[in-house]
Amino acid sequence: MRRTLAVAYAAVLALACLAPSDTAVSAEPALKVIDSTDAPWPSIGRVNVAGYRTTSMCTGTLIAPNIVLTAAHCLYNKATLKKFPEDDMFFIAGVRRDEFSARVEVACALSAEGYTPKKQTKLADVHTDVGILILKESANLPAVPVLALEDAGVLTRDTQFDSAGYRRSRRFLPTVVSACQVIGTVEDSWVTNCSSESGASGGPLLVETPDGLRVAGVMSAKIDDIRSAIVPFFEWQELLASPVCPASGDAAQTALRPTID
Repeated sequence: MRRTLAVAYAAVLALACLAPSDTAVSAEPALKVIDSTDAPWPSIGRVNVAGYRTTSMCTGTLIAPNIVLTAAHCLYNKATLKKFPEDDMFFIAGVRRDEFSARVEVACALSAEGYTPKKQTKLADVHTDVGILILKESANLPAVPVLALEDAGVLTRDTQFDSAGYRRSRRFLPTVVSACQVIGTVEDSWVTNCSSESGASGGPLLVETPDGLRVAGVMSAKIDDIRSAIVPFFEWQELLASPVCPASGDAAQTALRPTID
């Protein structure tokens, strides 16, 4: 385990050496609207509260048959800072106009240790802004694997990512900011030139590896018109280690482990 962590943090340090001045942020990577049913799009969807057409919306990724990765702040009411009731939460996978690949109810929602909902989030707090939904039933869809610590060596200063999400301006088709990069770090969070907007929070930062596409980060917040804050994969390890609903047994843990081992 120590060797695995050493490899992971060596890659992280390579990215951490970057500062915003090292990479030009004036050239914004292009935003693409995706109208496709090819993988991974059926497994990336919307985290909705209280219905399909609710005004409360984020993005989530199915990383195991009954586990959805998203941002922790998507699990809380912005006005009251109280957690949404799980009975009001749904994962709508693969939304594509008036169609979707699955609609699954939520058994429980868990956020990373140390996360505290706030009305005004500081960039220094972003590294805890990650959560998971444990679904009541497994979705019959291919999971999008997360980047494992031992695979962190694929990341370099020149690594390009794709940032996917369901933006409020395009609620019914996913969008991708392609070929964006990490341009700096703040308190173990990544600052990228992947633009974002409301609704795309919780969306995956995808990276191509020799073993296929992997989720390397979770969209947390828009910083400005070009930059965004990302929760990187090494901040989720404890959360993904025991993804079990309180007093619910170990079914969810069994479902997730094949993806992250």
